[in-house]
Amino acid sequence: MKYDVFGMCNALIDIQAFVDDTFLASIGVNKGIMHLIDEERSRSILKRLEHIPQEMLPGGSGANSMSAVAFLGGHPIYTGVVSQDQYGRAYDEKLSAYGVKTLLRRVDYGLTGSSIILTTPDAERTMNTHLGVSREFETADINLDLLAQSRIFHVTGYMWDTDKQKAAAIHAMEHAKRNGVKVSFDLSDPFLIERNRGEFPHIIKEYVDIVFGNAQEVMMLTDIESPLDAGKAIQKMSEIVAVKIGKDGSYVIADSIEKVPGFPVSAVDTTGAGDVYAGGFLFAYCRDMPLAECARIGNYIASKIVTVKGLGFHLLDKQKIRHELGLS
Repeated sequence: MKYDVFGMCNALIDIQAFVDDTFLASIGVNKGIMHLIDEERSRSILKRLEHIPQEMLPGGSGANSMSAVAFLGGHPIYTGVVSQDQYGRAYDEKLSAYGVKTLLRRVDYGLTGSSIILTTPDAERTMNTHLGVSREFETADINLDLLAQSRIFHVTGYMWDTDKQKAAAIHAMEHAKRNGVKVSFDLSDPFLIERNRGEFPHIIKEYVDIVFGNAQEVMMLTDIESPLDAGKAIQKMSEIVAVKIGKDGSYVIADSIEKVPGFPVSAVDTTGAGDVYAGGFLFAYCRDMPLAECARIGNYIASKIVTVKGLGFHLLDKQKIRHELGLS
């Protein structure tokens, strides 16, 4: 195959800032979860952040995963919609610089989607997401030829935010299955699962080969109060389930069950750690590594990304990490 992973998700520029709990309380947000906000609310929060240092990086769950695939030496593609504004240009330039092939439709209206990520001293992140024109993604935006030339199609639950995006995701899944392309699906967010609890099991049974979710997400999807047992229940619908359990590593559930330990580190910022885990796992899977090794690589690269601010792949020593993983 020409490409390892074809990723689809909301194209969002991450605007990162470090704040304290008092700041979160002052703007009235619940800590540690993703809030969907409108343009007015986005501008209001940015106004409050004017005197706090910020950094812009290409984001969105799917793009984070594709960046991890590229960082490890893989060949990913990412597709989405941005505006012809400064944020859209920065998004394309920075994602391309990471080594990701971008297939971005640029529209001449609206704002590029953004996620204002507020990280507190305990490394928890609170996301305030304005989807902007990312919600304009539709079936016609999918490059079906390049999708068919990829080993894996990776899509996130965030594509279920609108009917138009959902239809595109399902169309891509169907095309992937017809062309022998594996499908991986990230459950993405507890609130999103709650809104789509009736549909996600059907999607998984019908299309998905690999499911990613953290402990909270898999338990919410199944109403089972054990991450491992919840993962087992989901595996009855799919071939492989990877359950992320934070610093303790992950479970991989397929024909057998493996608990793969994590790598203890002092976390600076947990933004996108689960996305990066998925990227590491998929990179290894594309190289036909055993599932436990896929999880180990996912755990390892996730443990590295949390030691730097934001998804700062440019702050990591790529050659050293590849050497430590036996990839160079």
